[in-house]
Order: sequence, then structure tokens, then C-alpha cells
Amino acid sequence: MNSVGMLRTNKRPLILARSVAYVCQHYQINFFYFSPEDVDTKNKKINAQFFEKGKWIRKKVDYPCIVDNEPMKSVNKELYASLKEDSILTTNPIGGKSKVFRMLENSGLFEDVLIPYVLVEKTDDVLLFLKRYNKILLKPVFSNQGRNIIVIEQLGDVYRLMDDNVATEYSYAELIDILNLKYLNPTYICQPFIESKTKEGSPFDVRLHVRKNENGEWQKVKIYPRIGMGKNITSNISQGGGISPIVPFLQSNFGGEWKKIKDKLELLCRTFPNRFESLYNYNLDALGIDLGVDSKGNIGLFEVNTYPGQQFFYAEDAEVRVAYYRYLLQLK
Repeated sequence: MNSVGMLRTNKRPLILARSVAYVCQHYQINFFYFSPEDVDTKNKKINAQFFEKGKWIRKKVDYPCIVDNEPMKSVNKELYASLKEDSILTTNPIGGKSKVFRMLENSGLFEDVLIPYVLVEKTDDVLLFLKRYNKILLKPVFSNQGRNIIVIEQLGDVYRLMDDNVATEYSYAELIDILNLKYLNPTYICQPFIESKTKEGSPFDVRLHVRKNENGEWQKVKIYPRIGMGKNITSNISQGGGISPIVPFLQSNFGGEWKKIKDKLELLCRTFPNRFESLYNYNLDALGIDLGVDSKGNIGLFEVNTYPGQQFFYAEDAEVRVAYYRYLLQLK
């Protein structure tokens, strides 16, 4: 039986699960939704939810061939180990920012997009970058949807610290105290600040959303800019921002250069995922690649995410997601 289960900690299936259920029905794939509480690991049974005639119906089933899983929380370690004995899990971890950037740097494969960085272990790590670049960004090693990111800029003897809401000026001694107090633990990454801003001065990044398809090959799902409305630094939508279609956005902000930038983004959609996956000894199923674009059209990598969100294009994501199920089912 071609069976696929979607595992999420949320007990109630949401729009993505419903979208995937519709596409699975078209391909005669037996699709259901479940959460950790629904699994009986002793008997390898799941109290699953099936979407039938517009409603979610409970049925007891065996472990599926494929599990479309969210990243594992430590509390569910035994559950994931049990599922792995019988099922292919689609989503594998890529590690925190410091691990990812270290791998990218050591590979020598990403000079076209890699922004210099240092893992902050002492205040001197920050001060050396500040001296070299004058304006730097500090962000936590583990992703937290754009929270706790700050920019530090040196203006003569004054140091300006900015978060999304306020900018405050400090002396050198005050800066040292703040770094020791807030930014040595937990661990942060320090990078030169890339001025990725719209003509109106709002921060933005460009998300490349890519997934594996029915041939097990990477495919573009969506390229879209994320704009931080009324923010100083971050463009993360969960922190209050918006998105735009990519072409009019580039035309509005980069004039006659828009097509060159669009072509670079399209090329990265085709080349970056294979390069990135080659760093791991297991398969990845989807990536959210976040890029900054400065006023000259230079592109720099902000972050790579596994398990990227799809709240603005559920249907497109569901189609490619199910295409990958079809590929994996051939392997079972």
C-alpha cells in the first residue's frame, strides 16, 4: 500500500495537510495526518486522521511507507527511532548556523554567496570585525525567526546598537559590558552587515524555496522577497513583515539591473541545493535559502533552513511535496 503519514506536533491538521491530502487523492496515495500522541510504538500502530469527504476521520493504521516529518524535538527521540525502523522520514537536520557556515566555508564551493563570519567566543571577535567592516550584525547560532538580531555600527567614538525597534548609542566601555552580558552566551555569529534594503529603507531578503520532485531532483517552488515593514534589521514575516512577487519588486528597487539579479537568483535555485546537499551523507528534501541583495546587485547568503514555511503558496508546495512522495514510494 502506498501510504504517507504527515507527522506534526500540532494535534489538528491545518491548511498544508489538507492541501497535501487533495493532491495525494489525485495520485491514489493513502495519506493521513498524525501527531506524537497518536503513536503506539509498542504495537507500531497509529491513531491516524484521514481526510474524507471534507472531514478528518480517525482510523487505526500501521506505520506508513513515508513519514513527512517536522524536525525532531528531543522529547520525541524514541518515537522517531521507532518510525525509522519501518518508514522513510523525509526531513533530516542540517545543524545550527555555526555548523552550516563552517561546512560552507571549508568546502570551498560557495565563494559566490558566502559572507565572512566569525563564531563569537570573546569580545575581541566582535571588535576585530567591527574594526574591519565598521558595521556588523550579530545573530544567534540557532534560528529563532529573526529574534535577538542586532547591528553594531561605529561612529567615531560612539557605538550604535540597533535591533528591529530602537537604536541606542554607547561608549566603548559600555559596548564591552553589553557584549559580555548578552552576546557571549548563548553563542552568536558575527558578520559584516549587508545593506539589503528597499528604496524606502525597509530591510528585505530573498527566499529561494526549493524541494525534491518526482525524479528525486531539486526543483524551484518559489522565489520571493520578504520585506520587514517598519523594521530596522529583519525581514522575517513572523516578526511583522510582508512578501511581494519577485519581478515587480526587483524592477521597482533595481531598475535596469533587475533582470541580471533575477537570473542570478534562478541560477542559485538550480545550483545551490546540490552543492549544499553534497556536504551531508544523507538526503535532504527541502531548503529555504535566504539571500541579501545590496544596492549594487551583489548577493550574499544570510541563512539556510531546512523545513521552510509555505504559508503563501500551499498549493505549489503541496504539488512538489507529493511529487517527492511518489519518488520515495518507488524506492520502498
